[in-house]
Amino acid sequence: MGIKSLLTAFKVSAGARLTMVCLLSFLLPACTVKLVQPYDEKLFNDTEAFYKKAAEMIEQGKLVSPVTDEQRAEIAKPAEHPGHITAFEPKYLALFLDSDALILRAMANSQAVDSMGSNIQNSLNDVIDKSIPSSCPELVQELGKVSLTAMNFVDLKCTVLKWRDQHRDDSFTQGKRILKKSNWEGRKIAIFDTILAIQKAEGFKKNK
Repeated sequence: MGIKSLLTAFKVSAGARLTMVCLLSFLLPACTVKLVQPYDEKLFNDTEAFYKKAAEMIEQGKLVSPVTDEQRAEIAKPAEHPGHITAFEPKYLALFLDSDALILRAMANSQAVDSMGSNIQNSLNDVIDKSIPSSCPELVQELGKVSLTAMNFVDLKCTVLKWRDQHRDDSFTQGKRILKKSNWEGRKIAIFDTILAIQKAEGFKKNK
């Protein structure tokens, strides 16, 4: 079976890019192809720090946001409310900067993957992107071809970009630009699962 056929056989989500390549490297122990970047302790630790910062923002959002649509509709001066987008713009910006630093770190270490490994990674990315189109095509186009490790952090930044866009969206927030508590709770689950998948993949590389 060709490598692209093997990749197509798996129902791979964007968040599982690196995990899938780690699995391939495990299934091909005799292969000398460098499929993935080596374990990077700083990248691992900085990813954990990113989660802590995102989780802190989410907890703050839960504390100040209304529970129901009715409660949100009663807010007379939304721009002065502690849950308004203007109160959270600096927090989103901080996460953007941190995600950019993670992407740069991952991209800087991508030379550890040889040319054949890069081709395999590109095939995997193509399969994933065709089945699950990116929510941030402009961001992906701006960065161009990147390693699977870096792409995990591109997906992470895309998640935060979507969060900010929702917070700014009048139709999503009843014209208040204030989220509900349940929105923040959903974000907590999503970011936890995303970071856990990345950390598991990095941990696999450390222990292999």
